[in-house]
Amino acid sequence: MSPVVSVVMAVLDGERFLEQAVQSVLDETLTDLELVVVDDGSTDATADILARFAARDPRVVVHRHGNRGRPLSLNRGIELARAPLIARLDADDVSLPERLAGQAAFLERHEAVALAGGAVRLIDAGGHCFEQSSSPLTDAEIRRDFAYTCPFTHSAVMFRRTAFEQAGGYRALNDAEDIDLWLRIAERHELANLAQPVVSYRVHREQASIAGCEMQALGAVAARFAARERAGGRPDPLHGADHVDEDWLRARGVSAGEIAMTVVKSQVWLANVIARAGGTAQAEALLQAAQVRARGAPDDGSLLALVHRARAARRYEQGRPVSARLERGKATLAQRRR
Repeated sequence: MSPVVSVVMAVLDGERFLEQAVQSVLDETLTDLELVVVDDGSTDATADILARFAARDPRVVVHRHGNRGRPLSLNRGIELARAPLIARLDADDVSLPERLAGQAAFLERHEAVALAGGAVRLIDAGGHCFEQSSSPLTDAEIRRDFAYTCPFTHSAVMFRRTAFEQAGGYRALNDAEDIDLWLRIAERHELANLAQPVVSYRVHREQASIAGCEMQALGAVAARFAARERAGGRPDPLHGADHVDEDWLRARGVSAGEIAMTVVKSQVWLANVIARAGGTAQAEALLQAAQVRARGAPDDGSLLALVHRARAARRYEQGRPVSARLERGKATLAQRRR
């Protein structure tokens, strides 16, 4: 008999936070679950950690293969999963105790909804919460926000297996495979977010790569462009694409303004959250990169002004008490990076 929910995780060299992530799933109030973990060719202690969990709890299913990247690893994990509902969790995040029960009950009550996310708690490397963020709740609000952000946190979603299969699964897209999949699911189904927090999303300095942030933003631009093309009855430009960069986008008519806006807002968002998580130097590097990009943007100076405001806000927050900074941190995911 299949479980109610399969939680699917892909991990590559995740020994630092993996144990806490796995244990959070096993501690869920909904116990009729399985956790399918795909080890994507780790060379650290990841395999040993997973083996210990699998030996203690039969709900933990481990699959290991050579490094293929997160999208293909997630597709493999979902192939192995047995439940009709699939929940995602990354190996550095923490599932909150009633997350699965709440999302599963919501999807049971709302048959037209195929994908449900939720609010998230942002935590630093030590597990301390420094911000709680919410997302648009209704299908109409989510569709509106897709134009300039990703209204779901990847680790916070639960979706129906049938909707995933109809959409064709994950595609490799610069770490933007999530928004690409959500947009394809949205073409057939309704979407929603729960108001309550469902995961603790970890922000740490290793995430603050300027190159990684820029490539992810370009992937998000490509996902939105592909969605517009499909909506217009034209072929999906991402079908068969093996590499997406700025030249690829410009060659297909995506405007320099859209590219600059997405990249700058992504870098500013990541700079803001990484600074609150203690990564001061990483935040400044991201803001410097955003400033360079904004100066060359074909806009009215609004992007450059955004960078200046972010830098000024950081200086202001650094002089405030910790309690005041936490209160300031209660922002919405409408300001997210993508």
